[in-house]
Amino acid sequence: MERTKTFYKDRVVGILSNFQLLELALKIYIGKSYDLIHHLIGGRVHFDFSISDVENYPLERLLNIFTKLNGNEELKKRLNKLRSERNYVAHEALLVTIDSNPNMDTLHKKAEDFFYLEDELVECLQLVTEEGRKLIARFAQKQSL
Repeated sequence: MERTKTFYKDRVVGILSNFQLLELALKIYIGKSYDLIHHLIGGRVHFDFSISDVENYPLERLLNIFTKLNGNEELKKRLNKLRSERNYVAHEALLVTIDSNPNMDTLHKKAEDFFYLEDELVECLQLVTEEGRKLIARFAQKQSL
């Protein structure tokens, strides 16, 4: 039982780490988007947003902004599906392990669910990173004009 609890806790911590990386990737994407907007409007319209505005935003707010700045509909759908999962993992997942006699069926089921969640998180993180690369490439093109 202790091994199962330890494995479960390790899985939860790994997933939380991946959610933190996803948040960072979204912050960088949003910050770069703001930089590109600043460059494109060239002072013609007041635009005072920067990455510092989103540095302390949780995933929920970051996703709301990202969906306004990015046109990849499939990625946005996938990211939006992660919202409730992130909230569960961040606020409830470890509660199962506090009990001295946890429900082992729940631990096993959630561990299995987390296996697939972790894969989805890693893929979404890669896709957000790729979207960021595309944005930076567009920004570099605009800089050279």
